[in-house]
Amino acid sequence: MSQFLAGGEPMGNAVRFSNNTDQYGYDAVFHQTGPNLASFLHIHDFFEFVIYLGQEPILYQVAGQNYTATFGDILVCDMMDEHMLQCDRNELYMRFSVGLSFGFVMACSTKDDNLLQIFSRNSGCYPVLHLGALAIHKYVDLIRQFQSCPLEHGQRVFQQAILHQMLSYLQDDFLRVNGAGATITRQDTLVCELVNYINLHIGEDLSLKTLGRVTNYNPTYLSRTFKNITRSPLKTYIDEKRINTAKVLMSRDVPLAEIAMQVGFQNYSTFYNTFKRLTGVSPERYAREMRNSGKTEPNIR
Repeated sequence: MSQFLAGGEPMGNAVRFSNNTDQYGYDAVFHQTGPNLASFLHIHDFFEFVIYLGQEPILYQVAGQNYTATFGDILVCDMMDEHMLQCDRNELYMRFSVGLSFGFVMACSTKDDNLLQIFSRNSGCYPVLHLGALAIHKYVDLIRQFQSCPLEHGQRVFQQAILHQMLSYLQDDFLRVNGAGATITRQDTLVCELVNYINLHIGEDLSLKTLGRVTNYNPTYLSRTFKNITRSPLKTYIDEKRINTAKVLMSRDVPLAEIAMQVGFQNYSTFYNTFKRLTGVSPERYAREMRNSGKTEPNIR
């Protein structure tokens, strides 16, 4: 299983993390032993839910508010909400954490089941859904299946199927608490279309003018809608996706100048400045640390 919190970068009082959601649309890890790698405030541009199986209560801080979670709770986090779980080590605070991209959640949604609402700050159970020991067992069974994939090939497909089941359980439990669900709006669909287009054309022109032309929407409306839904400026999102794609290419030992062009920067200077602004280090240092550590993404902060 991949490392959920792979590398971080400063964002004011928090740290923003990147992970495999950029490649696969999801990432997951079972925190059972060792230090808590995210025992400080951090933010990320994907949704997160945590199935809490700890022996002791844990303090969950989200958007400046503190919540207590106990065994059988599911903790959710919207995109760009500053959050942390307050524990130094994982031994007494066992949990299964799942990160999901906006596109992944939308792809799992249907007209009748808008999964985005699970992670909405406006829901009555945000950010802790209290299920209890009995109801949590169906999730525990799926965690076991996720961890013990019997396949030699098709492991990603198997994992995605498990996550689909988890989301269906989560939607059902969510609606039992919150009542009637919300339908997917035109704005939700538009943002999903934008995210998909950006991911598929990361090396091309992604100006507001171009995005407006391919979606048939006014560029100003696009920018405003994207920020309203994700709480992230559209340009910031594009820059982050380009830099995260660059990190993947660095792990394949592609020359930096070539990487800059492949991820959509017109010149190396702009790539260099954007990379350093978002990660805190230069592309050269990042690539060097990656080679020296032998990892797909070094832990540079």
